[in-house]
Amino acid sequence: MTSADAPPTPGFDLKRHLILRVTLFAGLIGALAAAAVVEQAAQRIGQHVVHSGPTVEQLIGRELDTPRDGFDRSLDALQLALTDELGQLLKLCIEVNTFHTGQSRRRCFSDTTAAAPAPVRALLGWRLGASARYSGRIRQYPGITVGDVVVTPDLDAEAAAVWQQMRLVLAIAAGVLLLNLLIYLPVRRALRPTERILDTLRQLESGDLAARMPRPALVELRRIAEGFDHLADRLQHTDRRQRQLARRLLSVREQERRRLARELHDEFGQSLASIRAEAACAADAPAPARRAAIDAIARTAAGMMDNLQRILHQLRPAGLEAFGLRASLAQLVDTALRHQPGCDIRLTMADDLDTLPDALTVSLYRIAQEGLANALRHGAPAHVHLSIVGGGQGIVLTLEDDGTGTAHDTAGSGLGVLGMTERVEALGGEFSLTPRPARGMRLVARFPAAAMICGESADEPPTVAGR
Repeated sequence: MTSADAPPTPGFDLKRHLILRVTLFAGLIGALAAAAVVEQAAQRIGQHVVHSGPTVEQLIGRELDTPRDGFDRSLDALQLALTDELGQLLKLCIEVNTFHTGQSRRRCFSDTTAAAPAPVRALLGWRLGASARYSGRIRQYPGITVGDVVVTPDLDAEAAAVWQQMRLVLAIAAGVLLLNLLIYLPVRRALRPTERILDTLRQLESGDLAARMPRPALVELRRIAEGFDHLADRLQHTDRRQRQLARRLLSVREQERRRLARELHDEFGQSLASIRAEAACAADAPAPARRAAIDAIARTAAGMMDNLQRILHQLRPAGLEAFGLRASLAQLVDTALRHQPGCDIRLTMADDLDTLPDALTVSLYRIAQEGLANALRHGAPAHVHLSIVGGGQGIVLTLEDDGTGTAHDTAGSGLGVLGMTERVEALGGEFSLTPRPARGMRLVARFPAAAMICGESADEPPTVAGR
């Protein structure tokens, strides 16, 4: 399956994902921190109960050793006063049971006033379980076991302490959520121009190449908008050039057709009429006059052959296929020297010009032919230098002269500047015609390396696509 057939990528809403992820992050941080608080509290409580249980057991034994009525074995007189300070410090609950009377007494020493939510107390109790518990024996002088003691944590007081810490954690999570809101608002404001950017893209897609992007305050979006506007400018310029070249190509076609029609009518039509007249005369004329008519017919036919060769050479140089580009360019320069004997024309060529593809060969020859003809016709130069060099990066044709001609002078001749530009750009190259610093013109046609590999015939005009 190709990339064009692949299913479209689902949309990604940056604002929604931003607030969702930050919210999940805040919730995760809050949950982990709360779990850490409960875990630390459970470990602390368990250690305190284990370490404080023997101390509480000894303190209760000492209190029972205080002088009392020998027959008073009830717990009513047991104040548990010695453990008040320790119990309030460690938040303990103490339960004392006697073996003789079966009495039981329980006391929690914390005096907390803040109550924790029921879920927090239940969570702490579930985490502590039955492990946070100390059981011991109560002995009374002279070593008689009178009961047992059970030390457990005060869940209400411990849950209230845990809740205080968890409130701090929740406050931090709420701060993260507030930060999320503070981030979301400017991001939403900064991304608001994306709707206008999408509208502009839809206008460009519908063919309105004059549409331009807004200038958002966000630097990244501004750079994207500037880049799109630059591409739109180039696209509009290219579209305009293509329309101009298409109109020019149609005009050149009609000019070439009119010129061929005029050539055929003026040259071949008159010649054929002359041959017909001479043949009519030769039919009834005596032998000496018939010989003269036959000679006239032969001269007319020879002239027609010369004109036919000239027209064919204009349409397609036969020497390109028979002798190659190097020989054809050398012949082109020799012909120009015969017509302009006072002009110094130099030719510099690469060694591998005859191995180029047909489309590039014809384009190079036509551009050299048109450029050289324009330079000699309009500039009256004393020196002309035609150079064609190439390499791995492509091939470059350069034509420099010291004449007085301008680009405006060559615009209406033959293919002209637009025609040469069309040939170069059809092969993906670049064309320029600029004045030299002193005097004269400099023509440069650059063809990429891809044009040196393959291509269609340059003499076949490209199809003008309708819009």
